[in-house]
Amino acid sequence: MAKIIHVMIRCKDLEASKAFYKTAFGLAPSHELDFPTFTLCYLRGPENDMEIELTYNKDREEPYTHGDGYGHVAICVDDLEAEHARFAAAGLNPLEIKTFRDGDTVLAQFFFVQDPDGYKIEVLKKLGHYQ
Repeated sequence: MAKIIHVMIRCKDLEASKAFYKTAFGLAPSHELDFPTFTLCYLRGPENDMEIELTYNKDREEPYTHGDGYGHVAICVDDLEAEHARFAAAGLNPLEIKTFRDGDTVLAQFFFVQDPDGYKIEVLKKLGHYQ
């Protein structure tokens, strides 16, 4: 069977992106490959075997555009309210917590935050389908 191993995103400032993902999600470099024109940095947390690959193109000066195809990366947490408060205290500017319902049934609770390059990340409470 196929196994998802990483998602790649491009970043304009590698150190700012590494700091964001460390502060927000506890992700740290597990492997880094430095080449003359680009660097690949793989971030992983202790609960994951899937990684976020940051691709840093050294000669890039303008911000990346996301087009109309990129949506978001999703990460789940045990205590959504505590994480939201922690993000706010760290200056990460999380959007408000939302609740997604089907009638009276809560399907999901979540908030969004953006990384230094504007990539949206959905932070979901571990609930139902989102484990």
